[in-house]
Amino acid sequence: MKCLLQILGLGLFVFSLGACELVEMVEAPPITPTAVLAPSVVQPPPTPAPSAGVLLDQALRALAQGDDGAAALIFSDLLQHYPETQEALPARYYLATHYALRGRWTSAAELLSWFLAQAPADDPLRAPALFWLGRTHEAAGNHAAASEIFASYRALGTSIEPYAALRQAAQERALGHNEAALASFLHAARSSLVPGERAGAFEKAIALHVAAGRPTEVLNLYVELLDLAQLPNYRARILGEALALAQAQGEEALARDWLLLLVSEADLRATPQAAAAAEQLLAAGDAALTPASAGLIFAANERWAAAVAQLELAAVAETDPEQRTVLLQQQGLALRAQGDFAAALVRLSEAAALVPDTAAGRQAQLAWIQTLGQSGAIDEAIRGYIEYAANHTDDALAPVALDRAVQLYERLGDAAGAQQTRIALGEGFPTSAEGQAALHRVALELLDSGQPVAARVFWQALAEANSGAVRARGAFWAGRAAREAGDAEAARQLFVAAQAAAPASYEGARAAEELGGPPQGELALDAPISAAQWAELEDWVAAWASDEPVTPPDQPLALTVERTAQLEAVGLQREALAAWLHALDQRPAARDRLALARVAHADGATYPALLAAERLARQAPASAPPPPSALQRLRFPTPYPELVQRESAAHGIDPRLFYALMRQESLFNPGATSWVGARGLGQVMPATGEGIAQNLGVTDFVLDDLYRPAVSIRFGAFYLGQRIVDMQGSVHGALAAYNGGLGNAQRWAGGSVVDDPDRYTEQIDFAETRGYVRSVYGFWGFYQTLYAAE
Repeated sequence: MKCLLQILGLGLFVFSLGACELVEMVEAPPITPTAVLAPSVVQPPPTPAPSAGVLLDQALRALAQGDDGAAALIFSDLLQHYPETQEALPARYYLATHYALRGRWTSAAELLSWFLAQAPADDPLRAPALFWLGRTHEAAGNHAAASEIFASYRALGTSIEPYAALRQAAQERALGHNEAALASFLHAARSSLVPGERAGAFEKAIALHVAAGRPTEVLNLYVELLDLAQLPNYRARILGEALALAQAQGEEALARDWLLLLVSEADLRATPQAAAAAEQLLAAGDAALTPASAGLIFAANERWAAAVAQLELAAVAETDPEQRTVLLQQQGLALRAQGDFAAALVRLSEAAALVPDTAAGRQAQLAWIQTLGQSGAIDEAIRGYIEYAANHTDDALAPVALDRAVQLYERLGDAAGAQQTRIALGEGFPTSAEGQAALHRVALELLDSGQPVAARVFWQALAEANSGAVRARGAFWAGRAAREAGDAEAARQLFVAAQAAAPASYEGARAAEELGGPPQGELALDAPISAAQWAELEDWVAAWASDEPVTPPDQPLALTVERTAQLEAVGLQREALAAWLHALDQRPAARDRLALARVAHADGATYPALLAAERLARQAPASAPPPPSALQRLRFPTPYPELVQRESAAHGIDPRLFYALMRQESLFNPGATSWVGARGLGQVMPATGEGIAQNLGVTDFVLDDLYRPAVSIRFGAFYLGQRIVDMQGSVHGALAAYNGGLGNAQRWAGGSVVDDPDRYTEQIDFAETRGYVRSVYGFWGFYQTLYAAE
């Protein structure tokens, strides 16, 4: 028999975590004192504690700064000294949420139950307290209690009611109350939740209908779910499941519709479900599937023999020369994948000859040359690539051809041939990615061989042909070459050009240092964006987005703001972030992106505000004026300023450097998790976090603490500071160690001393780490131009 305590006058139920015992909440639960003094020791008069109001303000400020641990200590002190004051009520609520986030659910439940019994009906913390209480019972496995509390929360009608419905449904399902669970899942699925949450609710409802043996209802729900399923792999999986059920139920017309969807949508072509659907349609002799479509699907799924057979049929029947070229090329590639180079070369040659001056014909020519090289005829392939580039100078694939020739020369060990072709690539196609890399490499090799004047020529060519970060790279290195050649004034002018071209790039930051250091900003790290600065940003957008079409989003921005705030208040950060990102995706127009950036910034949602600002910056035309300061501050924000300044000072690092690091690591998303398991703002690995905790004497550390801003900032600043010490003060070396490991950083330096930071960065042989060092260093330079060193 379940046990509960009715809270008088509220119609809400609060349940004990213990089994079959009523909870008597006549008095507040005791708060453990922070210290106990031995009675025999004579103590000086204690320092009076600050007032309850001061303590509450201090605790709330710590919470706003992301330091929930410090806030919890202050709340505990408040409750110890002032347990009967009005400030004790919110203190118990916030201390309960801290306990819940730390997994101390029983302690959280005690405080929440007391809070709900004492708080007035109009207290704005009542609703989140009720949701949290439901979560405490959920965590304890008290499904009936949790279900009733979530039902009570739903009755309040807040904007996150559908999220409560999802949690109530899970509890009802755990109790075996499948029909009640089904109703709640369907309510959430048909609500205004983000598509991913709705799709998940539909899948759970489908599973309950399947368990109940109701295939017709399941098929109907699949129709609704497919309107939401847009990601290719997910959509293919749902279509495959729906198809199997339709066929099992004899719904042939519906099954055929879904088969045709699988083979007709280009985004699904590479999925195994599409290949299985093609097999079924071919076996049934369904003329709706053409040999061309079947061949392309089989090729995308690496079913080479089936692909060759279908593409052969398609090519024979095709009368359009360009389409036949595509089919023959695909057949040739499938033959090559089977190892039949001779047959592949025949098909690719035939394809290239049909329409040689079209995009399809040129693709076939390149495929023929590549196949020639793979067959072992490397010299012939090199000549083919060079001739292709010479004959098609206006083709975007020409630099790709020359780059492949360079790679083949290197495979043969022909350094001279590789260098000659690299020079032709850079000089002929300096704006292509391949040409840019070629010019930089040629110049570096000339500089290494003691030819700075010749190296400067190539770097200046790189700078003059490009803009932005590539221009900065060419100008900076040309400046270095000029300085090595003894031309100090030319070097200075080139450094000025590099800094102006891309101040937030690596070379822009380094150029500023060569000129005496980046110009230091005057803004305090905690300075707000003023109304005048917001107005300037609005005018900047209006100047180039005046005729922009506006697509109405699926829900108003005010609802997103309200919903995300309520989700954050009940500890559902992942769901809050999903709501922000969905709102951003729904707003491609510049004005809408600016509006979202502004409200997200005001709400403390740094990550979505930054993403909106970055999209806005990329959306601006090249003719637009320079971005105003408000946009740059949204792109390079400074959240948690007190924490960052405190921990940076403790570990001897520039706080702006640590902001640059966090921007690269997590874009200021506290819940970020990398594919290798790094967590939080500073992306600290779990094993590294455990080691840091030992070094710092943190005895109660758990891995999820890395998602807490205060912990991630403290641990990240400690780790970066240690790496700076390890690398003898080198920021370049420290950043390389932070990302790639200390052993590798020392290997690249040949020890612990970085003599030339630029050459050090160039020789990092982990592409990710090299890019990491370049990005963070560039960001650091830009942060310095915006903010004062505090």
